[in-house]
Amino acid sequence: MKLTFLSAVVIALLGSSTILAAPADTGKDSPASTDSNDGIPDSACKGHTSKDTVGMPFEHPSVCNQFLTCSADGKPYVGNCPAGTYYDVTLTTCTAAAKSSCGDRKA
Repeated sequence: MKLTFLSAVVIALLGSSTILAAPADTGKDSPASTDSNDGIPDSACKGHTSKDTVGMPFEHPSVCNQFLTCSADGKPYVGNCPAGTYYDVTLTTCTAAAKSSCGDRKA
């Protein structure tokens, strides 16, 4: 399995290789994983497709324990935080649910 730099950082911080970061670059037009976008419209990636933001996680619009990443062609991918953690917008990573602010999103 080829890890992107972002995947390696996420794994190092969270100690888990089950977290979806960005799809690996396979040199093909399709993503390397079969993870769906779970009904998230492509428009969710607006502002997240520049060379500096592709593959960077950001908050899921409605669920606390998930996050989104976008491919260069603007396709959203849903990532899951490990059990008991929520995606923290300030830290841009999954952290203990008790220490994260969920706002209006579903816990």
